[in-house]
Amino acid sequence: MNIADSVPDPVNPVALTDRLAQMERLQRIVETSDQLMFEVDPGGRFTCVNQAASTYFGVAPAACPGQPVTAFVHPDDHEKVRQWFSERSANQQRHLSEEIRVVHRHGALFHMLWRMTLHQDDTGQLQSITVITHDITEMKRQEETQRAFRLFIENSPDGFAIVDQNLRLTYTNHAFNAMLDEPSLVGRSVVELVCADDHATLVTAARTAERGQAAWDIVRYVRSDGTLITVHTGIIGLCDHQGNLIAYALVNRDMTSQLQAETELRRSEQRNRALLAAIPDLMFVLSADGIFLDYKADKLLLPPEAFLNRHVNEVLPPPLAAQALSHLECLKRTGEMQVYEYQIEFMGQIEEYEARMVPLQDSALVLARDVTAHRRAERERVAMQEQIIQAQQAALRELSTPLMPIADGVVVMPLIGVIDSARAQQIMESLLNGVSEYKAHVALIDITGVKVVDTQVAGVLLRAAQAVRMLGAQVVLTGISPEIAQTLVHIGAEIRDVKTKATLQEGIRYAMTVGNRS
Repeated sequence: MNIADSVPDPVNPVALTDRLAQMERLQRIVETSDQLMFEVDPGGRFTCVNQAASTYFGVAPAACPGQPVTAFVHPDDHEKVRQWFSERSANQQRHLSEEIRVVHRHGALFHMLWRMTLHQDDTGQLQSITVITHDITEMKRQEETQRAFRLFIENSPDGFAIVDQNLRLTYTNHAFNAMLDEPSLVGRSVVELVCADDHATLVTAARTAERGQAAWDIVRYVRSDGTLITVHTGIIGLCDHQGNLIAYALVNRDMTSQLQAETELRRSEQRNRALLAAIPDLMFVLSADGIFLDYKADKLLLPPEAFLNRHVNEVLPPPLAAQALSHLECLKRTGEMQVYEYQIEFMGQIEEYEARMVPLQDSALVLARDVTAHRRAERERVAMQEQIIQAQQAALRELSTPLMPIADGVVVMPLIGVIDSARAQQIMESLLNGVSEYKAHVALIDITGVKVVDTQVAGVLLRAAQAVRMLGAQVVLTGISPEIAQTLVHIGAEIRDVKTKATLQEGIRYAMTVGNRS
């Protein structure tokens, strides 16, 4: 940029010399300045640039004249620059400023403040514009940072506030106002907002902040409706460049819901621990490939260090290990609970267990219950039940085939109901045993209570009579109804060797007569 070119024709030699010296000093200042300086014509084209501008744009000074200034302006600001130059010719202000984004030779974007001086001729016609630029990129970046920080503060879910040295609020964000259910808290004292029982905590935190240390503690605030909220509060001292405390910054995070959740979680954990402690089952957690990961047990076959983080094949007897792995594989395949039983020797005794294996996220939980006493009691119950059944069966046999002595040498067996093969055998055994035991010479078989006599029943009676005769006694069959007599004739039953009487009374009289004769 050659300022001397614009010097008017000399009038006074001394004045001209001073003027030229002044212009040379100005020229040196322009050329050595680190600020971008250039001159443009009314159409927005460079007429000259200083060395700083030439270096910045990466264009030699001689190459700049005639180039449009927009060649070095960010495309988004081209229209802004063109419009600005088109309006300057009619503008009567000589000194103007405008923010323009320019592109460095390396492609970086910078914000520049153009301070422009308009040069007009005697008629007021715009001749040229001198531009001195100031790099305000850092200032703009700080402004953007501050704007972003303010947006962050305003939209943060935490409550932010600035408090003066008298502990009065000078700024609060929306979250802090909402936290205390107030439209605005500016001008209020923090002390009046904090629960009285927590005033000492607040004062201690403020003193810590005064020493340049951030203080964090739990305090309770009083909301507009009188309810309390528990807040994790941080207090930070704000100092000026000389290190003097000028204010405090408060950061407040509402902990009410979190504390309630933690309290409920602790209660839930306590309930779960109580439930686990009350459950008598042994509990083991197995990995998907059969490694012991955890346990809960009152008695163990091995100490924990002998089985934790070890495979079941290394710990359990082979049959039990194979059983556990088989059910583990089935659990992984089907996702359904596996129920199985096993036995294991513990302190010289065989103990029985019922196990349930259920899936966890990537492992399995095995609950094993000691059922030794239950199984023993069940076996004892079954044995006792069998004894009772046997006794009942014996009693039923006696009831179904009763045999009674009614006189010396005379026994009677009254039969009722249906006679099947099992009962027929009982009749035979009871009759022979009775005849032998009572040394009877007459055995009365009364069939009054037998409704149906078929070939099978007839065969039983005949065989009984033959067996009794072999013991030297006689069988008398009583209680034959007309229907039974007709049936016996119809089936051709041969009972000629059996004495028959119509009623039991007649049979008894006959037996007594035979006994008297003998």
